[in-house]
Amino acid sequence: MKLELTHKQTTGLVMTTQMRQAITMLQWTSAELWEYIQQEIHENPILTLETPSVIPSNRNHREAYHDPIDQMVPDEKNWREGLVEQAGWLKVDLSLKEALLFLIGNLDERGFCTISEEEAALQTGHPLNLVKRARRLLLQFEPMGVGCMNFKEFLLLQVDKKHPDSSVLSVLIEHHLEDLAAQNFKKVACELDIDEACVVEAMVAIQSLEPRPLLPDSGQHDIPAMPDLILEKKDGGYVLRDPFSVNGQIQWDEQLVQMYKEGKDAQDYLDDCYKKARWLLQSIEQRQNTILKVAEMIIKHQRGFLNGGSLRPLTLKKVAEKLDVHESTISRTVANKVMQTPKGIYELKSFFVTGYQSADGGEVSSQHIKTLIREMIQKENPLKALSDQKMATELKEKHNVKVSRRTVAKYRESLNLPSSSKRRASAQEGGSPILLHS
Repeated sequence: MKLELTHKQTTGLVMTTQMRQAITMLQWTSAELWEYIQQEIHENPILTLETPSVIPSNRNHREAYHDPIDQMVPDEKNWREGLVEQAGWLKVDLSLKEALLFLIGNLDERGFCTISEEEAALQTGHPLNLVKRARRLLLQFEPMGVGCMNFKEFLLLQVDKKHPDSSVLSVLIEHHLEDLAAQNFKKVACELDIDEACVVEAMVAIQSLEPRPLLPDSGQHDIPAMPDLILEKKDGGYVLRDPFSVNGQIQWDEQLVQMYKEGKDAQDYLDDCYKKARWLLQSIEQRQNTILKVAEMIIKHQRGFLNGGSLRPLTLKKVAEKLDVHESTISRTVANKVMQTPKGIYELKSFFVTGYQSADGGEVSSQHIKTLIREMIQKENPLKALSDQKMATELKEKHNVKVSRRTVAKYRESLNLPSSSKRRASAQEGGSPILLHS
């Protein structure tokens, strides 16, 4: 062994602090961007901010006016922002944190995950095992249970924490919930070879569990009062605008800029301020351009939905390929952004839905399939309720869409619709069955 000095030439990618900040800025809402800009300008004397006293409000009617700060900044954090804050404290890899934030953005109002781990991996471009790790982390957040796929998984999570020594409870939840709901205690006892009294006791324990995560009431702050983008219908087309553009409101302090150019006193200090200011303006412009490009792509693809039709399948990967950027860039762009349309206010990420190809080569979104399933159940004879397999067959025969029975069951459960046996039992009894539902 010996010590020696050698030269070695390598290539690598180093992410500077400015690059990291630009990436973070991309996923901010308008309110968060505004707060950051105010802080930066307060610390940088070479820039000034000309804030308008009033801006249009989207509430109630277009003519209403309110203070911009009152419009953008909520009074308190909602539960989703609390999860994002918890994620921010984790010392984990950036890719793992990205997957975690993506899952948080895909939680419904009950705290359940609306996207499978496979779909999340496909849309974000991250490996499946990394997405699984991210969801396991999310299940450890407060409140307990956020990130569960469904009601059943949440019950199993509670049993694991509150009744770790009970093997019966897990088996009952996993395989016999419908029998418990129908009070078929004797049947369950025979299948598991246990006393019926044990089944009844387990039923009481299961009923004491929470049906969904205990989320705080976030009230009106779930959707920001001021949208990040406004889409208006004019002359048969659509006009997209940014109601909160700050480019024209940020001004250079001409006197300090002149001092900097002439190389007068405090040159070193002004040089640093000038570089930070130029980077800030470039980052804001790049953020705005990226958001507008992604929004325009969404609008073109989902024009039928905006005109009263259904959503078409759309993935982050497809938009990323068309714009020649990475999928993570699209994921950050649509995160936490809402757009006001003639149909109402929608989160940008809600326009991304998985889909299937019909027999005639067309595309059908998962949302459209859910609508078809709901319509089939509404029109059925309750005494002859359609099974998941029959609905899958009908989707193939009548709508040329091939989906599996398990997929139909998953979509039906996401719509909070009971199984065919429960629907038949309810119709026979002439009332609502005793259900364990989320």
